[in-house]
Amino acid sequence: MAPVHPDILAALTSGIQSEVATYVFYLEASKKVNDGKLEETLKTLAAEEKTHFQILEGQFDSLVRSEKWISTADILKQKGLPEIGEEMTFEHKGLIEQVRKTKSKKEILNMAYRLEVQSRDLFKKSAEQSASGEGKEIFEQLSYLEEGHMKIIKGMLAGLKK
Repeated sequence: MAPVHPDILAALTSGIQSEVATYVFYLEASKKVNDGKLEETLKTLAAEEKTHFQILEGQFDSLVRSEKWISTADILKQKGLPEIGEEMTFEHKGLIEQVRKTKSKKEILNMAYRLEVQSRDLFKKSAEQSASGEGKEIFEQLSYLEEGHMKIIKGMLAGLKK
């Protein structure tokens, strides 16, 4: 079996960092808004970003140890999936400060949308560059999930205008 191409591991690492940043953002943003429904939605999005993080971590681990991709379903069945620890959130102190300085729900949602677009674009690019069918599928799936988040955020933004 051929070793995993370093670009794939780099793409997974970038994805992991992106998911942690977005997770941290959503948790901090949920503390900032004074709107029960929006707060719950932001917490739900944070939980989904954490799941994306765990998928990427599981793939990275499997590729490093066995040079094999594994299904998302198999990753999520694993016990002891990694948590996002405080040392990981510290890395995103600037993002947390940016959220704390926001003045409105609209600003928070626009920030969230930008983060989701960045993640989606990262995963789309990784899918295009993946020589492996399994890798392409995983990155496309993650891109699709980020697009779902973008739709949710667009809906919330539209609701603010009413």
